[in-house]
Amino acid sequence: MKDSSLEDLQIVAPLELRLDYDNYLNERKLAVGQKILFYYGGIKIGLTQKQINVLKLVAKGYSNMKIARCMAVREDSVKLLIYRLMKYLEEVLEENVDRFYLVVIAQQLELDEY
Repeated sequence: MKDSSLEDLQIVAPLELRLDYDNYLNERKLAVGQKILFYYGGIKIGLTQKQINVLKLVAKGYSNMKIARCMAVREDSVKLLIYRLMKYLEEVLEENVDRFYLVVIAQQLELDEY
């Protein structure tokens, strides 16, 4: 007797599984990380709400520890958020971005007024 459930089982290559998982992650990011578009120097910048919050707090001059307390996360998480935000903005703006430049961007986008 053969088990019919084993005959119906299809073996999927690891690459196909990986691609499927990547598609799932991309769809999830789009659903969870809705971006708000801003124009900075004629360039579109898409920021998530969390990135906007970090940018606002950096513009206020808060330290990483104080930002972590405000957002109820660990300080290491804030460092990673700021690092990723700077790298994203460097890609989009094609310029070097440091913490001071984040403040300038926040002021230009008028985020520091909230």
